[in-house]
Amino acid sequence: MKTNVELKDGWSLKKAGEDREWLSVRNMPAQVQDILYDHGLLSEEFRLGWCEKALFIGESDWIYRCCFAGEKGRKCRLFFGGLDTVADIWLNGRKLGRSEDFYLPAEFEVSDLLEENNTLYLHFISPISYMGEQEWKEKWNGSVLRCKTVRKPIHDFPPEKMEKGSSYQGAVPYFTPVGVYAPVSLVYYEEEEIKEDFIQARVEEDGRGVLSIEMRGTGRPDHLTVHWNFPSEDGNGTPGRGQMQSFRPEVNGYGWSIREEIEVEDPPLWWPRGFGRQNLADICIELWKNGKVCDRLLKRAGFRSVEMDVPFAYRINGKKVRLFGGSLDPLQGYTHCYQPEREQRLFEMVENANMNTLRIWGEGIPLPDAFYEECDRRGILVWQEFFLGHGAYPDSQKIRELCKKEAEFLVRRLRHHPSLLLWCGGNETLMGAEFQGCCPYGKEIFLEDFPEIAQRLDKDRYYHPNSPYGGEWANDPRAGDLHTYDCVWEYPYKSYPNFISEHIRTAPPVKHSLEKMIHGDIWPKGFTGQVLDGSSNSMPDTWLERSHISAQGQRKTGDYWEFYDAENAEDLLYRFGAAYGKEIRRYGEQVRIGSREPEVYSGRSKGYFACKLVDTWPKVYCAAIDFFQEGYIPYYSLKRVFSPVLLCFQKEESIRLWCVNDSGEEAAGSVRYGLFHIVSGQIQKVKEKKISVPQGDAVLLDDLADFRFFSKDCALFAVLCDEKGNEVSVCIDYVDIERHLKFPNAGLKLEMRGDELVITADRFARCVQITGEQDGDPFGWLFSDNYFDMLPGQRKTVKILGNKEYGTICVKAQYGGCEKIRYNREDKTDGTNFTAERLETAGTGQQGTGHRKNAVPGP
Repeated sequence: MKTNVELKDGWSLKKAGEDREWLSVRNMPAQVQDILYDHGLLSEEFRLGWCEKALFIGESDWIYRCCFAGEKGRKCRLFFGGLDTVADIWLNGRKLGRSEDFYLPAEFEVSDLLEENNTLYLHFISPISYMGEQEWKEKWNGSVLRCKTVRKPIHDFPPEKMEKGSSYQGAVPYFTPVGVYAPVSLVYYEEEEIKEDFIQARVEEDGRGVLSIEMRGTGRPDHLTVHWNFPSEDGNGTPGRGQMQSFRPEVNGYGWSIREEIEVEDPPLWWPRGFGRQNLADICIELWKNGKVCDRLLKRAGFRSVEMDVPFAYRINGKKVRLFGGSLDPLQGYTHCYQPEREQRLFEMVENANMNTLRIWGEGIPLPDAFYEECDRRGILVWQEFFLGHGAYPDSQKIRELCKKEAEFLVRRLRHHPSLLLWCGGNETLMGAEFQGCCPYGKEIFLEDFPEIAQRLDKDRYYHPNSPYGGEWANDPRAGDLHTYDCVWEYPYKSYPNFISEHIRTAPPVKHSLEKMIHGDIWPKGFTGQVLDGSSNSMPDTWLERSHISAQGQRKTGDYWEFYDAENAEDLLYRFGAAYGKEIRRYGEQVRIGSREPEVYSGRSKGYFACKLVDTWPKVYCAAIDFFQEGYIPYYSLKRVFSPVLLCFQKEESIRLWCVNDSGEEAAGSVRYGLFHIVSGQIQKVKEKKISVPQGDAVLLDDLADFRFFSKDCALFAVLCDEKGNEVSVCIDYVDIERHLKFPNAGLKLEMRGDELVITADRFARCVQITGEQDGDPFGWLFSDNYFDMLPGQRKTVKILGNKEYGTICVKAQYGGCEKIRYNREDKTDGTNFTAERLETAGTGQQGTGHRKNAVPGP
């Protein structure tokens, strides 16, 4: 039977042309920089993005060597899952060939070369040198980046214009990785082999399930068996239900093929996260010859129906599903090797933030099967882009053919996943050319080649030509999808776009992340935070050094001037974070409510993605989750604006209260809403009513015109409880900017019940912030909610997520003192509480220090 033998051991590395000893490789796959780091030849500073001393890696040739045992006389191929990027491959003194596409695996027949003892060499050519040798046409000048002549991520190359600050992704000044980034295997196979497969689970209009099997292969097999099984839903080992069928393939002179459909009665459905269970069928397909299994295929599939009336207006299993999530960059930049521990933390944070979709960015890297399997298991939908990036591409036959091969491979690999929602032709390829005023060379790739491949190989999924794309120009808000650069551009119809695939503002990460990644003082001497004529530096130079200057991060901030001026780093971090969070809330609530004006084409936006979701390198830019996978105000603002059931106030010609229901069921209950005075906490107006909001709709609950005029020292509040009295949604909003308001010094009472922290506020608490430390380490904590406002007397329960076993948790309001409490995951949840200890410091910031300029004693 076919077997895979991964070559993990026996590897070594050296720089080409040097007589130094070979460096042993501890773990494979590993890129050159990973191996040098393991040997102490690159410092930790490199992994934090200070890459100047690592630039020689991309400027040099490197040689991998592997000595391994083989089974001589067996049919065998040598398979490379991912090579970065240009490599000549030699086995036992004979050249097998060259690989020169980062996005494609490489495979070589070695049956006649394999010995009992073998030596494999991989000679990696410097990508910088290789780029300089590629064909270049004069017409591409000013339109096409030279690095696009190489099929490798464009952000791995030096910026064409070097400037102060980081590269776009965040390395200083940039970094070019080289080497093996995915497993290398020997594939022993039989003459009877599965070469192509397409397994699709679908649901017909009458509710019947159909398992469609299409396969082709080599040899002359006797029969093929299909086993499918739904595991037990109760998780107690109860057998699930399944079936086995046997089919005789059609054999011809070129091999064999089979196309069959298996009817599955009343299949358990696969649902997106938040709408139901993620029921998956285990499928095993075996190819038989003379009573022996020659090849076996194992996959999982989910039965679901997908309808789309207009682009991005989805119904899944008959229910309206709006897409909430983020644009996913590579999980780290110092290596392209996959790191499952970072993936697990990311998924936990995605789920906690009420996200149901991830956009796999076209300027990123291929993700392994394990990533998509996790999306299937968790119900996270996938917007999958082909690997094209900002601006035009060479319209050469070589690049076009490589892109077509990449797309075919990606579609064949991923099309069975129920989480895969759509294909997209790349990121900002057309918009970038329009922005630069250049000819969109290479547009045939995503306007002709990719759609043909998607239609031929996966015709039931929507193909979107590019992101953004639609309307009279690429970034037309009225159709297709939109990248919201309204912070630097002005354009029509921006208020209610059809779909937001990137919403961007910028802010630094949390303080302990910022301190770890910068050089110099976090608050340099002489810095005031003032923005004066002739200077636009609202952040210290030590922060800006970790920002990509030409990306105009300084102009993409939220309205930070609406918050109090900063006297220290903690104040400034809050100022930018709160401004970013406010913009997320403003825009998110606006597009979820939608326009009720008949001339507005899109009505309610079909979805909303944050840009970016996570930092690839430590950086000061726009990510909601920083490189160290810490969440700050923007992250928790996304969590709240993505709440399946959302209360929000619309403050335009009047003040109106809305309820938006993007959950899987009707939302019903009782809402209590009104006005309270921020300092005194006294309720000045209050109303209550029963409500019912259909699934997938937004309902205007009340026009608050009867409140007439009221002081801007008041805040609006609304609390929705379901019919059992459980709190579903809380909304607190303001009618003036923060720097005009006074806030009381709220007293916070803390209780610890197992892995739940219970907070009670005696006065109104502005922006309650929760931090943790374990043996002095502040990294790695994750809370179910954070950076939230609290009403007087409100009791808030926050769950401690992640893998922290113990530590000290600190809680403070932005304009108040800190409380701290001990946490131990092993403590029983029998009602045992731990007493909170009051800190001596008070004010703003991560550590409880800072100004108190607008704190006001309570009544």
